[in-house]
Amino acid sequence: MLSDRTLEVTDAFGLRNTGFHSGPPPPIAPKALPVPTSLLVDASGKVLWMDQSENYQRRSDPDYVVAALRKHLDAPAAVTTAS
Repeated sequence: MLSDRTLEVTDAFGLRNTGFHSGPPPPIAPKALPVPTSLLVDASGKVLWMDQSENYQRRSDPDYVVAALRKHLDAPAAVTTAS
């Protein structure tokens, strides 16, 4: 999980959404929001898997993310979701 208040990582991956979004008008509202994205990145920085939402209020389903972890990390017993 990453908190990216300055959008530095968001910009590094090209995930800035400058389109319309709800919220208070400027200057209170941010000029841009990150596109909700789940990334699986290896130790060298290579993106192994990515899931993006078209709706900024929606995030990746945990079971979908766990399936990607299992597929790409080949570690089915090591990855579980909280119940």
